[in-house]
Amino acid sequence: MPYQLGEEALQRQRLSSEAINLAVQGRWEEAVKLNRNILERFPDDIKSYNRLGRALTKLGEFAQAKEAYLKTLELAPDNPIAKK
Repeated sequence: MPYQLGEEALQRQRLSSEAINLAVQGRWEEAVKLNRNILERFPDDIKSYNRLGRALTKLGEFAQAKEAYLKTLELAPDNPIAKK
């Protein structure tokens, strides 16, 4: 089982890096899709909710962005990114 947990962590890290790269490149639609895929696999991934909120904001999807940030605050009430 530890091997599998290691694989999961590596997969999560790889996907997160990819999502960050999409954001850096301004590829917001793709960033939204990838962050949503990450959250399907890892529903407690606070950083993915924050990235999703940022990408949705960039696309002008403010209601959806707010939902993403509210989910962050559910999981981490003191999260400074989501509080902003």
